[in-house]
Order: sequence, then C-alpha cells, then structure tokens
Amino acid sequence: MDERKIDSLLQLSYKARKLTFGYENIDRLKNIDFLIIASDLSENTKRHILKRFKGEIFVYKTKHSLGALFGKKEIGVIILLKDKLNLQIKDYFKNQ
Repeated sequence: MDERKIDSLLQLSYKARKLTFGYENIDRLKNIDFLIIASDLSENTKRHILKRFKGEIFVYKTKHSLGALFGKKEIGVIILLKDKLNLQIKDYFKNQ
C-alpha cells in the first residue's frame, strides 16, 4: 500500500470520527488502538507520550505534512481509535 492510500484512509477515518489529534487526549480516551507521531516531534513530547501510552506507536511524515493532510497548520500526534478501518492503517505500518 502506498502513502497516498494511507493518506486517504487517514482522512476517511478522520471524517468518520475514528481518530483525533494531540497527546493531551491520550489520558482522556479509553479505546485507543495505536498512535501515529510525526518524525520531527520533540524529544520531550515523545517522552511524555511514552509515559502515558504503552501501546503501539508508529512514525509517519512531519508535523507540517500531517497538518496539511487534515487542513491544519501542524499535527504532531494522531490518536487512532479501535475500528476496522484503522486496522488497515495499522497493517500498513506493521508490514513496512
């Protein structure tokens, strides 16, 4: 699966409200499947995420390019909830 397909699946998941943004939401949400973090995320933020979340974390694109994907300025952390659609995204990252 190529990046365009993953980008499309991420956008579809966003429209279906099966993902959200921001590491501050990690503690609030209960049904988190996995996280996608930007490659240029600060080390301090990465440490905070690792303390709060013990599941799978994948690195994908930069904050600016993730933000552009969703019409925002920058996105550092994408939280994907448990859903069949998000399983396809997860499989892509596992098979890379």
